[in-house]
Amino acid sequence: MKIKLYLFVIIGFLYSCKSTENNVWEIPAINSISLAGTSILQTEISDSDRRVIIWVPYQTNLTSLVPTIVTKNTITIIPSSNVVQNFSAPVYYTLVSESGQKVIYEIQVKTQEQPIPLINRVMADTLEAGMSFQILGRNFGLNPTEVQVSISSAGNTTNLKTELLDSLHIQVYSQDNLLPGSYTLTLKVKNKSTEYTKPLTVQYPTPLIDSLDYWSTIQEESIQVFGKYLSKNYDYNMVLTDKEGHTFMVPMFFNNGMLVCKIPVSVKEGTYRVKIINTSLKKESKIVAKSITVYRKDMPFLNDSKKITESRLKPGSTVEFTTENFEKIPARFYQVQLDGNNDSFVQNALYSSSNNRLTFSAPQAKGRYSISLVLSNETNILYQINTRFLLTIE
Repeated sequence: MKIKLYLFVIIGFLYSCKSTENNVWEIPAINSISLAGTSILQTEISDSDRRVIIWVPYQTNLTSLVPTIVTKNTITIIPSSNVVQNFSAPVYYTLVSESGQKVIYEIQVKTQEQPIPLINRVMADTLEAGMSFQILGRNFGLNPTEVQVSISSAGNTTNLKTELLDSLHIQVYSQDNLLPGSYTLTLKVKNKSTEYTKPLTVQYPTPLIDSLDYWSTIQEESIQVFGKYLSKNYDYNMVLTDKEGHTFMVPMFFNNGMLVCKIPVSVKEGTYRVKIINTSLKKESKIVAKSITVYRKDMPFLNDSKKITESRLKPGSTVEFTTENFEKIPARFYQVQLDGNNDSFVQNALYSSSNNRLTFSAPQAKGRYSISLVLSNETNILYQINTRFLLTIE
């Protein structure tokens, strides 16, 4: 009887050891992982830390990877294998064995370190300040905020507006106030930078005309030009082209910081298209949309000797101009046409040959008016001129 009892105890002990051994071997674990459509450079699996680190190529999109997880002693994986996951942060997988044991693995996917960006080509080695250009190359990354192009010269560095088009193309915008000269171009992506092997040459921009101070002028009067890229460091000419295509080249000069052109007598009476040439750099502006009209200096015109056009007049007040060369035209009637934004008026004017004065009444309607002068007799208009003056009625 004692022998049977001993056998029972020994068999029970052996079975207990067997069960413990089976429990150890039933602990769930990850054997390997693959990523659909993505190359894996290196995989580190630590069963003791329950952590998996996977290294993938630079610029791999971590937000939508499909992992295939091979396990052992596992009947359930939560979340499931072969399901899209966002690995921009660690993802935690729970492995469950047949006996119900649970193990949690942390899986991290990391990209290779940002490589040094490479510039294959800059689409414009020479450009005007204010122009944009493209950089072609590779390793530009995918994050626009990590990309910056700068240029430097004589120890001064200027960051340029940089737009990442894709990992191979960058659009760069230069400031129009960059000084002309040779610059070194540097491209920085994240914490890696590279210099372009060729110098970048910046030139002063082509003249840009916004407006003229007057669109009607008398020979030997001056016209002031408003615009951009008009520097005292360069010489300029105004080019006047008439309806027949005849061209007059008129030298320009700076007066009190403004670019001015004095219309010579050689420019005949007529209407002209206008453009500006930077003769130092041989750069031409676009033709101004509006043409100017030139009148002869030996024909009738008005002078604002009392600075009427610099004042604000009351409705109906008397307006007086000094006349020039009115004796050249045997007119009997003198009229002034006033053109505003909303109204136009024709006012009869009185001419005094004894003191060379022309007077008329300001209109009752408030506004700003351009002034045209018409000289006529009973049957014909003998002469007319659009003056450069503006009346302000308030």
